[in-house]
Formats: sequence, structure tokens, C-alpha cells
Amino acid sequence: MIDKIIDFLKNYKPSREWRLPYLLLVSTIPPTLITHFASVKYGINVGVTIGFFCSIPIVCYTCWKIFMDDWLGDD
Repeated sequence: MIDKIIDFLKNYKPSREWRLPYLLLVSTIPPTLITHFASVKYGINVGVTIGFFCSIPIVCYTCWKIFMDDWLGDD
């Protein structure tokens, strides 16, 4: 199951007009939710720290899609 999710994330390429909204949603919603729920469970200081650490791979994924997979270049 996890292999299918990873394969989907690696090979997914939406049409040109949906790339930027997809990247914006992927870059903002998961870190915000992780930070919120971690802050509720562990307190504000620990929750924000967990949110920062969990945001690192999400930002790396977004940068990879933009620059390495050339999502913003002309097709």
C-alpha cells in the first residue's frame, strides 16, 4: 500500500493549469494540520517544533517537483 502511494507521488503530473494549485495545497495543508494536532496533543512549543520537522520533507517534495521534474517549464 505504501509503495503505491510513493509511486503515485513520484509519477503524478497534473495538467498545466492544476500544477500550481496542487503544489500550494500539498505545501500548506499537511504542515498546518500536523502543527495544529501536535500542538493540541503536546502543547504549543512541542507542536510547532513537530510541525517544522514534518514540513521539511514536504518542502523538499515541492521543490523537487518544481525544479527537478520541471513542472513550471513549458510543455
